[in-house]
Amino acid sequence: MRVLTNVEVKIVPRMAANGHPFTELLHTWTEDGLPRTALSRVNYATADTPSNRAYHIQIFKQRQARQEAQIGLFK
Repeated sequence: MRVLTNVEVKIVPRMAANGHPFTELLHTWTEDGLPRTALSRVNYATADTPSNRAYHIQIFKQRQARQEAQIGLFK
């Protein structure tokens, strides 16, 4: 089982060249004592507020757990 600690997310609203808003999410965490990062994007503007950061951290943890469960099925 993977243990993720110090999970954080940086929310950066951006504008595409065609004028459509999107948001970059820079996830950082520590796993097995090693720092890790991941970049993801959502197709809408999201404000950088504590509640939005908490929401995206929770979604990130759920996604990681789901991926780990899928990998376990294929072993």
